[in-house]
Amino acid sequence: MRLQGKHVTVFGLNRSGVAAAKLLHTQGAIVTLTDTRTSEALSAEIAALNVFSEPGAIQKYLGGHPTACIAEADFIVVSPGVPLDIPILCEARAQQIPILAELEVAARVCPAPIVAITGTKGKSTTTLLTAAMLKESDRFTTVCVAGNIGVPLAAEVQNLTDQDIVVVEASSFQLETTVTFHPVVSVVLNFSRDHLDRHGTMSAYRAAKQKITANQTSDDWMVLNGSDVSVKDFAAATAASVVYFTDEAVREKTAFSGVFRDGSGLFTQCDGVRERICDIVDIPLPGAHNLQNILAAAAVARIFGVTGTQIQAALQNFDRSHPALAHAFEPVRTLNDVEFVDDSKATNVAAVKAALESIQGRQVILIMGGYDKGNDYTPLSEIVQNRVKAAVMLGEYTQQIEKTLANATQIVKAKTMEEAVQLAYRHATPDDVVLLSPANASFDMYTDYKARGTAFKEAVQALQRLN
Repeated sequence: MRLQGKHVTVFGLNRSGVAAAKLLHTQGAIVTLTDTRTSEALSAEIAALNVFSEPGAIQKYLGGHPTACIAEADFIVVSPGVPLDIPILCEARAQQIPILAELEVAARVCPAPIVAITGTKGKSTTTLLTAAMLKESDRFTTVCVAGNIGVPLAAEVQNLTDQDIVVVEASSFQLETTVTFHPVVSVVLNFSRDHLDRHGTMSAYRAAKQKITANQTSDDWMVLNGSDVSVKDFAAATAASVVYFTDEAVREKTAFSGVFRDGSGLFTQCDGVRERICDIVDIPLPGAHNLQNILAAAAVARIFGVTGTQIQAALQNFDRSHPALAHAFEPVRTLNDVEFVDDSKATNVAAVKAALESIQGRQVILIMGGYDKGNDYTPLSEIVQNRVKAAVMLGEYTQQIEKTLANATQIVKAKTMEEAVQLAYRHATPDDVVLLSPANASFDMYTDYKARGTAFKEAVQALQRLN
């Protein structure tokens, strides 16, 4: 991508925006930055910009997006959190100014092959598992992890070579403004209702996800969830070779190509030849839902020739301490035989359902609520009725959850996280699980899911003083 002398406006000074601005500036582009926040609110980000640019080299429009910020733009780079329907971007489209994702720009200058992973849930875990398996093989000089997982690809590309590989967690927000994005392996883990506050319809959400494979060719690979009908259909939209992963036993000796579970073991199959990867008992990650993530990662690993022994070693040595895995079905503590689990990262219905399915033979007190992104809570009714002793509603926007689950379990309301945890604990008996799994974003009460999860952990730890 030729950037020398190009006028580029970057919208949003978050991590992606700052990384994109740095990349563009070092590549010779003339960069303009704009954000609705003030310079005072963005002092840390501005300080980061000043490290790599001379004062005044990057023009900034802060506290709003005036028309002047796009007056000379050859193209625009948007951070994932910037809505595409704001007036200034509508004006840019009317002027036929291209609007690109940070991921798109970074990928165009990235010398290393890219594995891109998307899905409604499980992206971060699968991204880290995939990277761990690829590292175990020693095939690549560096295995880099980037994208929606916390490190923008734009922050990494200049440190990479064609002997490296990048595993990218790609969200729908990032994918919807890609144009030429071309991973050598794309992965779609699952697909269910989410982010309708941003995309508007399920078809628009699906179209954003499908962009992960839009530019793949027959020389590339696509890994799909064979247990998810809506994901299997993605095969019709790709030119890449398709392999599947599934947690169901596979009886076909030739038709299936991919990774699957059979009884107590994980297996890979190609051209009718099966190889045992490992036993289920060797998997260190809690939660049955993580089995799907492991299968997907193993399918990618096998494409690159990683052996079953190496995959098993990667699983046994997997480091769960990565910040991206915090608040994702994370055990907090056990008090009087009641276990507390922080699943604040479960911001959609599919993630909550997966968490509940992972808790076998125990009753759950479920803490839910938050900023509703257009959820349909109906898929939770049956499992809540069977496994949830009580549901604690936290926040102001829980009416739809209460209406849907009213006949499935006892509903209790709380105004603060401290109250929610205390109420949940009072309803629990020994061997129960208190699970924070909100099904919603956190923006009604917290800055993000991490702040919400931290508040839950603090409230759980404070329970010790009540006994």
